[in-house]
Amino acid sequence: MTETANIDNAPPATELLTVLERWSEQRPDYNTLLLVSLSVLPTGDADNSFWNDLASMLISYRGRHDCRLYTLPRPDRAMLVKMSEFNQISLLTDLKVELLRLIQTYFPESFGMVDQSRLLRNIDLRFKVPNAIKFLERYIEKEEEIKDEPAETAKQQVRRRLNETDIERVVAVNKQIGTTAFAKVFIKHQKIAIIKPGEPPEDVMHEYFVGMDMLKKHVFSDVELRGSGNLFNQLTIILDRLLLRSFGDANPARAKCSINLNVESVFTKAFEAFLGEADDNTFSNVVFEFRQANILQHFDEYEVAASLIASRNGTIAVDAMFPETVGIVNLDRLNANMAKIFWRQGAESVLPRFRKEIERIQDNGTVVVLARVDDETGVEIGHDLGISMFQGFYIDGLLDT
Repeated sequence: MTETANIDNAPPATELLTVLERWSEQRPDYNTLLLVSLSVLPTGDADNSFWNDLASMLISYRGRHDCRLYTLPRPDRAMLVKMSEFNQISLLTDLKVELLRLIQTYFPESFGMVDQSRLLRNIDLRFKVPNAIKFLERYIEKEEEIKDEPAETAKQQVRRRLNETDIERVVAVNKQIGTTAFAKVFIKHQKIAIIKPGEPPEDVMHEYFVGMDMLKKHVFSDVELRGSGNLFNQLTIILDRLLLRSFGDANPARAKCSINLNVESVFTKAFEAFLGEADDNTFSNVVFEFRQANILQHFDEYEVAASLIASRNGTIAVDAMFPETVGIVNLDRLNANMAKIFWRQGAESVLPRFRKEIERIQDNGTVVVLARVDDETGVEIGHDLGISMFQGFYIDGLLDT
C-alpha cells in the first residue's frame, strides 16, 4: 500500500473512537456514522490510480455533503454525516453510485458479487452509539494486530488472486487428511431456531457448510478469494463435493439439517454417492439450499434437481433472498418448502413494505427463515411479519445463554 491511499488527510479511527466515546457530552450535529468497507474487494494488488481516485471521490463527497471523513484500518473509511428523512436517499445513493463506479472501473469481475449492505453500512447515532463504538474497537484491534506482526507476516497481507492450481490444493488437502479430519477442521455449522414472541428460542436444525475462514487460514493464506469471479464459483462447486463426501462425519447422527449447494453439484458423482448412502429417512431430514441467483441462472437444471430431491422426500430451500427481492420470484413454481431472507442493513425499513408478499409465501406453505440476523431488531421485525424461524450470530448468542 502506498502513501497515495491516504492523500485525503483524514484523521485516524482512534480519533473517531474518542468522538463517539464523548458523544453524550458533546451532542454534535452529526447523527449518523457511515462505514465504507472496501475490504470486500481484492484491493491487495490495486495500483496507485485506484487509491488516488478513491481519495478524490471521498474528498468530493465530503465537500458536497458537509461530513467528517476518517481513515479506518486500510482500506476502509468512515464518515459522520447529518442525515434526515429529506436527504437520506441522496446521501446513500450518491455514495453507492460513486463506489460502484470505482468497482466497475478497477474490479469489474467483483461488480456482481458485492453485497451492498457490507459495502456501505449506516449506524444511527441517536440510538446506536454503543454499536458504533464496538465496530470501531474491532477495527482498531485489527490494526494493532497487523502492526504487531513480524515483517514477514505483514508482507503476506498482500495476497494474490485465486487460480486453478489453488482449487487443486483444496482437493489435495482433503485427500491427504481424509474425510473425518476434513469434517472436523473445515466443516462448520450454524443453528436455526424457532423463536415465538415471549418464548425462549428452540434449536430445530443446523446448517452445515465449509468454513471459508478455516480455508483461508490453512489452505489460502496467500490467496485473495474475493473478486475471483468464475474461478470462485468453480471453487464452491468443489467445496460442495467435499462437503457431501464428509457429511456423514460432520453429522453422524443424521439429525435434521440443511446444506447449501450449487445447482450444478446435484449432477456430480459426489451427490450420486450421497444419494446411494442416504436412506429415505436420512434424506428427508436434509434441507437442500440453493441460492436464488443460482436457481435463475440454471433454471432448467434446477427443475430436474428439484424433481430428483422431491422423489426422495427431500426438502428444498431458496437461499440468499434479499429484502429488496422478496416477491420477485414465484416460489410456488420453484416448489420451495423454505425461503431464507437475508437480514441486512436497511432491512428494518424494506421488509415491512413486502408484508403481503411474505404473508402470501407462508400461506402457500413455504416457511420463511430470516437469516444473518445480527441484532434483536431482526427478531422484532420478523415477529411483526409473522416469521418465527431465525438464523444468525444474534441467534447463536440467544441459544448459547
